[in-house]
Amino acid sequence: MLGILKRMKIFHRLVLFMLLVISVVCAGFLVVTTISFRTYDEMLYEQASRAMNLSVSGIENEIGNIEKLSMNMALDSRIQEQLISIQGGISSYERSVRTTDFKNKIMQYMFSEDSISSIRFLNTSGYDFLVGQNKVTNQEEQIAEIIRTAHEKEGSGVWIEPENIDAGLISAREVRSIFEPILEPLGTLIFRIDFQKLVERHFRPTSSPTTELFVMSNSGVLYRPKAERFQGFEVEKIALPGKYGSLLQQFEGKSYFLAYKHSSTTGWKYISLIPYDDVFQEKKSLRNTIWLIAAILVVVACSISYLFARSFTRPIDQLARQMRSAEKGDFSASLVDIRAVSQMDEIGYLHKRFNSMIRNIQQLIDENYKKQIVIKDTEYRALQAQINPHFLYNTLNSINWMARMRNEEVISTMVESLSQLLRGAMDNKRTMVTVREEIELIKGYMYIQKVRYGKRIDFEVEVQEEAMDSQIPKFALQPIVENAVYHAVDQVAGVCRITLHSETASNGEDLVFMVTDDGPGMDKAYLERLRTLDYEAKGTGIGLRNIHERLQLAFGESYGIGIESVLGEGTCVRITIPRGGSRYV
Repeated sequence: MLGILKRMKIFHRLVLFMLLVISVVCAGFLVVTTISFRTYDEMLYEQASRAMNLSVSGIENEIGNIEKLSMNMALDSRIQEQLISIQGGISSYERSVRTTDFKNKIMQYMFSEDSISSIRFLNTSGYDFLVGQNKVTNQEEQIAEIIRTAHEKEGSGVWIEPENIDAGLISAREVRSIFEPILEPLGTLIFRIDFQKLVERHFRPTSSPTTELFVMSNSGVLYRPKAERFQGFEVEKIALPGKYGSLLQQFEGKSYFLAYKHSSTTGWKYISLIPYDDVFQEKKSLRNTIWLIAAILVVVACSISYLFARSFTRPIDQLARQMRSAEKGDFSASLVDIRAVSQMDEIGYLHKRFNSMIRNIQQLIDENYKKQIVIKDTEYRALQAQINPHFLYNTLNSINWMARMRNEEVISTMVESLSQLLRGAMDNKRTMVTVREEIELIKGYMYIQKVRYGKRIDFEVEVQEEAMDSQIPKFALQPIVENAVYHAVDQVAGVCRITLHSETASNGEDLVFMVTDDGPGMDKAYLERLRTLDYEAKGTGIGLRNIHERLQLAFGESYGIGIESVLGEGTCVRITIPRGGSRYV
């Protein structure tokens, strides 16, 4: 993938990068929008559930109030006194008066709750008292069943669900005496509740005016909306897990949001049904608008990205064309029209510098071409006039044979040593040699010096055999030995001892070569100059700085030269390299 990007043009890379940025922004926008709409849906669900809970609470509270009302009536001492007197041996007139008072009292209770259609009381003596418009029922079997059910509850209230959707909800309670004999049944109090009126009074749709409510018991539907479109909605067949929840329900090709709650008081299930489009139509419109705006913004962003990338790369393409012309030698066509380059940024600067470079090249070609040809020709002739190294080797070889013919062994050996030194100095093909080869050069050099100084110089080599095949930069040891000769032998009147030996470093891995002499040594100031390598080369011209830098270049900064010296006692130069020179690359 990285290789493909490297082969792409800058324009294509810019466009691709901007498209990736736009894609990331769009992905983030999609995630945020999805989360926002999901949160909005949850808020709508919660609002619908809260509205239904308020309606359910109102219905449940009123049912509880009716149950409390029946309890208060059953325990009302005045009502019980009137019932006892009506059933006693009193005159017809007095019974009529008591009956009227009893009905008035019951009517007061009935008017305290709007949803009560009628209150009926049947005593044990056969008296039947009715207050209200709608009679509970005239079927003797149903009345007997209501009385029997209330009697089984022993004074507690009982709710009897309607047998069909038009019948009222029945609340019954057996009235028992609070006087002597205690708890003797006096009759049965029966309430008929207009359940539809009760539900409609407390059901207040807030999410949508078309919200409908179902009330369902274990035996069937207690309340169903009046709208004809819901008459065929079989709500009792819908699985409603748990005590409350919500789900989406399909009915006659439309989606409905359904929220439900199970009442722990009555055991009923309240089901709120909201047309999905009514609640979420605004969300759909908002979502479509947002996506349309987002699509327009993406198109605009892509267009701007394209124009930006083109404006950025057009001057670069122009400069590249001019460079190709310059490669072909057409310098006049390579000049960029500065007036066409309006940028004042780095690209404009490149155009200006390119023009300046082209003009300089033209000037060099026009003014210096012939002059350079003459100079090169002169240099070539001078090189031809230089002494050929092979001529020098042949001359030294002739001198060597002449010395041998005359039995001048010392002269012959000196010439051979000098030839070896010259051959090593002029061999530019190799930068690294073995320690063994370096020591051979040193021995040849020291032979020449011994001829010169005679017994004033004593040189010894004590190098470990395992160090002989290690790699070392060429002329890394010989110049140090030469420095010892120059600074030690020439400065003392007697014999000067110079030693080259090796040892293993303290880390067990590196090699240390030491060139020591017992010459005059040096003071601290001069020693400090040497340690900072602030020293001019002597002799062959290869100074300590050069050797130190070549060692570090070959093996790393942890290797190089170290110098120790004591005034009047001598000097020791330490050269540290890795064993075998294996770190050299």
